[in-house]
Amino acid sequence: MVLGVDQSLLQQNTIIKKYLILLVLTLTFLPGCESSAPSSFIYPSEKAMEVRYLCRLPYLDAKAPHQAWSKSTPSWIFINETKIIVYFKNDLTFVLPRTSEITLAPGKYRCIL
Repeated sequence: MVLGVDQSLLQQNTIIKKYLILLVLTLTFLPGCESSAPSSFIYPSEKAMEVRYLCRLPYLDAKAPHQAWSKSTPSWIFINETKIIVYFKNDLTFVLPRTSEITLAPGKYRCIL
């Protein structure tokens, strides 16, 4: 009888210990697996990538190095239905035609390189 009671208490203690270990592991590791940051912080949005591309586009022109704005950095992009204007910090601009590949809505966008 005494052996049966000790065996039962030992089994209950083992079950409680397993439950507590499982509870601690669950509360410790599972919240660390989920991402609390929005995905926009991991990967830039399509809009942000297109703005960066348009800000860098004047530098890709083979004839551009002789231009005065080439030693400046772009600060704004102005887009309308027919053209894109890249405005530089030294008050110069670079104008290029708008193509069907540009999906940005007409407006003003800040260049962040």
